[in-house]
Amino acid sequence: MRIVAILWLVCTGFSANAQLGKEFPQMTGVLLNNKTLNLPFKNNKYSVVAIAFNRSAEDALKKWLNPLYSLFIVKKEGGSNFDMAEIYNVNFVFIPMISGFKKIANDFKSGSDKEFWPYILDTEKTDVLEVQRQLKVSDDKIPYFYVLDRSGNIVDFQSGEYSDEKLEQLEEAVE
Repeated sequence: MRIVAILWLVCTGFSANAQLGKEFPQMTGVLLNNKTLNLPFKNNKYSVVAIAFNRSAEDALKKWLNPLYSLFIVKKEGGSNFDMAEIYNVNFVFIPMISGFKKIANDFKSGSDKEFWPYILDTEKTDVLEVQRQLKVSDDKIPYFYVLDRSGNIVDFQSGEYSDEKLEQLEEAVE
């Protein structure tokens, strides 16, 4: 039994790291503010991409969104040397690859702050299972967070429950 557990841990670690250095899957979708977006971005910036593949990931994801938004997106009026969003010039997008998202998009919009809309992408025509295969997702009930370099290659990723350490890893990857 101990050998099985060790093998599972080793294989899980290898599959998680297998995506590093690979190009992020190409996707097209419409943001909640009705603008079309293509991934990976081709604008010479690092990108942070958050993905939920299942409604079960929603609670864990909600704990990530405000820290991610505050770190990478929010630009305070007048700016300051201590505003991290002024330091990081990154693309940020959240992709709820949840079956039937189109049907609940209006409810999602009414339940979320309008400031988030330009960062929430509906990829209704994307093959979810193919994206999961390409990203080597083993558990669709947790959220995933990817950092892409300027070429669209995955340089870091985190998954699961929020922690300050995981957020710091993402932050270090865009520095």
